[in-house]
Amino acid sequence: MLRHTFVHVPGIGDKKERDLWSRGFVDWDEFARTHPRGPWRDLILERLSPDRAAADLPKREAWRLAAEYAGATLFLDIETTGLALDGDTITCIGVSDGVTVRAFVRGDNLDRFPDALSGVKLLVTYNGASFDLPVLARAFPGVDFSGFHHVDLRFPLRRLGLKGGLKGVERALGIARPDELHGVDGFMAVRLWNAHRAGRAGALETLVTYCLEDVVNLEPLLAHAYRGLAAALPVEAPALPSRLRPAIPYRADAGLVREMLWGSS
Repeated sequence: MLRHTFVHVPGIGDKKERDLWSRGFVDWDEFARTHPRGPWRDLILERLSPDRAAADLPKREAWRLAAEYAGATLFLDIETTGLALDGDTITCIGVSDGVTVRAFVRGDNLDRFPDALSGVKLLVTYNGASFDLPVLARAFPGVDFSGFHHVDLRFPLRRLGLKGGLKGVERALGIARPDELHGVDGFMAVRLWNAHRAGRAGALETLVTYCLEDVVNLEPLLAHAYRGLAAALPVEAPALPSRLRPAIPYRADAGLVREMLWGSS
C-alpha cells in the first residue's frame, strides 16, 4: 500500500491523492513513467522512497504500513500496577511477532524487553499512543520509541465504526477468548498482580495469559483495519500474510478468576 501512497508529500491530502489515482498515477512506478515533467513532478519524485514515505506518513494513515513491514512488526501490550498513566509501574509486557509470543515480567526478565525490539520497524498496539508507549518510554529511557513506526489500532478501527475498548471491539468482530478469562479486564490485571505479590498460586500465570491474549488478538484486528480501509480506496493494496494464531504456552486459573470476580472461596 505504501507504494500507492502520495499523502506524505507536502501539499497532497486525501483529495489530491485521489485525483492522482483517478488520472492513472496509481503507484510510484506509474507516476515516474508517465507524469509530465516539471517542478511538481520533481517535488513528488524526491519523496517516493519507502523510508521517506513511512517517516512522513500522516499518523491517521499509519495502517498503510502493515504490508510494508509485515516481517518486522511487533504486536505489544502492557499491564501495570494501576490504571493511571503517571506513577504506575509495568508488571508485564506481552509481545508477538505474529508467529511466537514472549512475556517480560517484573521481578523476572522485564529488563530484557529491549531485546524483543531487535529488527522491529513497526509497533502495533491498541490505545498505545496514549498509554503503552508513554509508559514504556518512561520505564526504558535508553530506548528511542520515536524511532519506530506505530499503528495504534484504536484509530483506524474507529474509522470503520468500531469504538470503545479492546474487548468490545473483539466481541464485535467475533474474536473469542478462553472461557477461563471471561470477565478479566485491566482492573482485574492489577488485582492479579497484587495477588501474585501476596503469594497466590496461579495469579501470575493468569496475568501473563491475559496480557498475551491481548497481544495475539491485535494481528486479526490489524488485518481487519487494513482490509477495511484499503477497500475504500480505488487502488489494489497488497495482501497481508495469513498466519495461524500464535500459541500461548500459559493457562489462566479459572477457579482464581471466578473467586476474584464473585468473591467465592
